This record gives sequence, structure tokens and C-alpha cells, in this order.
Amino acid sequence: MDFPVQWRGRRGLDQVEERRSREKEKRGKKNKNGRETMTSLSKHVNTGDGEDRISSLPDSLLIHILSLIPTKYAVRTSILSLRWKDLWAFVPSLDFNEWLSAKIVPDNDLSFMNFVDRVLLLHKLPSIEKIAVRGHSGIAVSRLREWIRVAIMRHIQAIDIQMFADCPLSLPSELFTCKTLIQLSLGKELEFDTPLSSVWLPNLKDLDVSLDYPGNDITQKLFSNCPMLEDLYIRANMENEKDIVLNVCARALKTLELKLVAFLDFEQLDWGLVLSRNKIIINAPVLEDLIVFDDYLPCYSLENLSSLVSAYINVGHWCMPVVGMKVHGNQLFKILEGITNVKFLTLHTATMGVLDYADDIKLPLFRNLIHLELIVPGDFSWRRLPDLLCSAPNLGTLVMWKDLPNEEGDYYCDFSWVEPQKAPSCLLSHLENLTIMRFDGEDHELELLKYFLENGKVLKKVLIGCCHLTPEQKTNFLEKAGQFQRVSKTCQIEHSDSPDGFEML
Repeated sequence: MDFPVQWRGRRGLDQVEERRSREKEKRGKKNKNGRETMTSLSKHVNTGDGEDRISSLPDSLLIHILSLIPTKYAVRTSILSLRWKDLWAFVPSLDFNEWLSAKIVPDNDLSFMNFVDRVLLLHKLPSIEKIAVRGHSGIAVSRLREWIRVAIMRHIQAIDIQMFADCPLSLPSELFTCKTLIQLSLGKELEFDTPLSSVWLPNLKDLDVSLDYPGNDITQKLFSNCPMLEDLYIRANMENEKDIVLNVCARALKTLELKLVAFLDFEQLDWGLVLSRNKIIINAPVLEDLIVFDDYLPCYSLENLSSLVSAYINVGHWCMPVVGMKVHGNQLFKILEGITNVKFLTLHTATMGVLDYADDIKLPLFRNLIHLELIVPGDFSWRRLPDLLCSAPNLGTLVMWKDLPNEEGDYYCDFSWVEPQKAPSCLLSHLENLTIMRFDGEDHELELLKYFLENGKVLKKVLIGCCHLTPEQKTNFLEKAGQFQRVSKTCQIEHSDSPDGFEML
């Protein structure tokens, strides 16, 4: 689900996403505009008697320009003039992208592999800052292993491998003992079979890895032997019924993103989900930003997260009534108990569905929580909303979303809830900002709005997103909302007919 920027409550998460988006955008611009960049250069390089403005620039600037485009295009600039002949060989970052080819044929794979071999042979710098390889399944594993070895011998700092493999990809053991490596990204659903008993990456700070049914040798060793690791992104296809321990114990870790998927067979769908035997251990004393996505709710053990600032939790899709039981849903509370120091919290659709379906276990106290964002899925209600408010005594901002409508435009869920006998303390002293998105103007929604206006003693702003209402529905809503008593004299209500703007009532 994409959220308008002004409604996101995940401060740290936004920073993480923006940083990664900028990096992806840069890579995308390289791939998309590489040919145009070369064309632009050729227009400015005059091989006749005219002025050659580009070639008069210093080598360092020209090399920097070449580092902004895929290596395929950087090498082609050697034909522009003698001035450009060898400049590409001094580019510190190499980007080999077979995906730029329009057709996928065996000849392309061979041509691509020969090109990479030749570039590495003719490259003249004693060290390489970064090497990126994006290719198809036709690339020989032996050639890829050799490219990685060459990069390691050149004191590589960043390696990015993104390719589709038809068989397990065996990476060289030297990769996991490289002392100069700072960033490592191992592409889409890669399988790799390499001895990890001696893993030691003393300077690795950023690790982005995709795993396909990993075993304990990887999950218990790969992430724990990186003492400088600050940013960790893990995507994994997991075997739900195996005793797999994913151990993330990193004392320097600041950002952690987990995406765990357990593919279920038809028998499991028919007879119900088996309680997972997977265990996820997170021990990170300086962790600031946590993103957790899974569809099957394994057993979590979150320890020593005293520095946590933001958390985004979207877990347990299969644990809702489709194939799960309440005992599965109760696993969620182990996550919540481990993130009680968080300041900015988002509970996404699956999490809210599980919370509604699970037993009514008392929620932990979130004393530091100041911003809470909730998105409720179809067929579930907001019945745990009072408990969430009571568990966050210092909450200053609350954002609530209804689920997206179905194909017919109807909403499944509603804002129905049981009004608490006693107003939560946050309404009396801290809650200043309330946002309700995808407001439908139904009676239960108006009752919820009325409750907050009558009990929110320090409310300053209430924002209502009702862009899909008809003019008649909007008029009705405005009339009813205008009649509600506001206990806060400074409270202003604003509504929006579009995702980007608000009008004051």
C-alpha cells in the first residue's frame, strides 16, 4: 500500500526508504539514460576543427561522468576521440548490466561474459570501488566466481550481484572473508552453497541478501560475523515446518528489514497452518529502524532493542481465519513486547487483522510512542483500538486507514468499536493530531469521530480524507461533524477531496 507522504508516521522508516529509493533511482537513471548520456557526449565532442568543450575538462571530471553510466556505454566513449580512448579504464565503479539487451539469447550471454572478462583485463586502476553484475541465467557460475575473485584482489568495497539462477549459485569463499568489503548485495532469490564456518567480514556495513530456503549454516552465521554491520536487508523463502533459526545479533546494526515468506501447499491450505518451527532472533542494542514483513508468523525473540525509534510491522497474513488458529495469532504479542521503546509505529493490514483475530491478551505499555499509524484490512474491525490507545499514554499523533475497496468499490471493514468506559490518558493530555483516511461517512465512523472530539482535550487538528464521497454525502458529513461538541477549544477539522490537499471546516 502506498501512502501519501504527509500521512506517513514512520520517521526512521521514511528515511530508510528514501535513501534506498534514491540509490535505486540512480541505478535506474544509469540504465535508462546511459545511451542518451553517450549521445549527448558525442554531440559536444568535435573531432574536426571546432571547439571541443567536453574533452577540455580535467581527467578526474570526465572519469566521474563515465562513472554515472553503465560500463557498456562508458567503454563506447573510447571511439569519440584520442582524448577519450583510455579514460573508461580508470573508472572506479564498474556496472555490467546484461538486462540492457533487448533480447535474451545464448549469444548475448556469451558476448556479455566476454565483455566483462575483457574490461577486467584492461581496467587500469589498482583498486575497484564497486562492481555490479546484473544478468540472466545463462551466465556461467565459474565466470561469475572469477569476476568476484578479481574484484577482491582489487580491494573491492562494494559488490552487487543481481541475476536469475537456474541452479544453486556457489559463491567463492573469499567473498565471505573480504576485509575491504563495505557493501554487499546478493540478488533476487539467489541460492548459494559455500562453507560459512569461517565467515568474517570485519568492515561490512551494508548487507542486502535474498535467500531461497536457507539452512541454519547461513542463517546463524552470516549475519553475526559482521561486527561493523549497520544496515541489513533480508528477503527469504522459508520452510515453515523446519527448525530454522534466523539469528541477527549485531551490535552496530541501525536498520533492519526482514521479508520472510513461507509458501504453503494445497494440503496446508485445506487442513490449516501448522505452528511454525522457525525462530527469529534479533539482538541489536543500537537498532533505530525496524521493518518486519512475514506471511506466517514464526516465533520471534526480540532482545535489547532499547534504541528503537521506528517500527513497521506487517505480519501473519496466513494466521488469520483463512488457514490459521488463535495460537498462531498470539505469536504477534512477542513482537510487540520486544519493541516497547519505539517512538513511531505502523501496524499494517495483516498485523491489525491478526490482532483482531488473536486472543485478547493485554498489550504491552509503549511509554515512548508518540506516533501511531494503523491500517485495518477487510472483514476485521477496530475493536482493539481502545487497548492500543491505553497502551500509549504519550501518543501525540494517530493515523487510521480503512482498507482499500474491492473491485466493486465496496469497503469490507468499518470503524466499529466498543467505546471504552474511561477515556485513555493520551486523549486527556497528549493527542494533538488525528487523521482518518478513506472516511466513508457511515454512522459508525461519525460515532468514532464524535468520541475523539468529545474526549480529546488537547486536540489541535483533525484531518479527514473523504475524497470518494459524492457532493451530497460530503454535505451530510459536514453538517453532522459541525454539530459535534469539541472539548478542545483549539481543535480544527480539515477535510480533503484529494489525497494532496485539505480544506478547513
